[in-house]
Amino acid sequence: MNKLSKKLTASLAAILMFSAVFSGCSGGNTKSISTIKATEPKYKDENGIGYNVDKDGKLTISTFKGSKTDIKIPSKYKGKKVTTVGRSSFKMAKIKSVTVPDTVTKIDDYAFAFSRKLEKVVLPDSVKSIGTNAFASCIKLKEIKLPKKLKTLGMYSFDASGLREITIPKSVKKVDEYAFAECKYLKSAKFNSADTKIADTAFNRSIDVIITAPKNSKAIKFAKDKNIEYKVK
Repeated sequence: MNKLSKKLTASLAAILMFSAVFSGCSGGNTKSISTIKATEPKYKDENGIGYNVDKDGKLTISTFKGSKTDIKIPSKYKGKKVTTVGRSSFKMAKIKSVTVPDTVTKIDDYAFAFSRKLEKVVLPDSVKSIGTNAFASCIKLKEIKLPKKLKTLGMYSFDASGLREITIPKSVKKVDEYAFAECKYLKSAKFNSADTKIADTAFNRSIDVIITAPKNSKAIKFAKDKNIEYKVK
């Protein structure tokens, strides 16, 4: 085999390897999140909530391995503020309700994904970011009040959840891709701002949703473009 043939063979092998790694990442397949693991904790409280210390000395929840079904997250532990519900920390948890304290500013990626028994979530207005897949496939979650200071509503954040209605605060600049996709029970999406952008796939396959928004808003334009039923506030 000459040098050129060897280079071509090596290049082909690299392409095949790359394709295999990323073959399951298209089309909004949230099942892939089962491979995302939470970080092992530095501390663990009596309820099974694990914490890690951030660089600024504040706490991020990293795991939950408790048996309680109704969880009230503390605002402090070991004298340190709890500011983040971390990546995958409650993923697939068998909890029914969770109350988040007003020290928390971020719900990280996959935080409550596939928690199929989760029915009630209380979020404080301090939360500014809800990450990718944060509440994906929470099929019993029928309603949630989004925080007044929320800015980021990530991709797939409520994908395939049980939501019946949702109100988007004025503070949200954009509803990201697949944020409310495949929400088969979703009937109402209300927008308080005329300037909130909506990604093309934000309501993909949520076929019964009706969008309510201010006249001449970006949400109304989106609804018209996508042939979604709408109402003007």
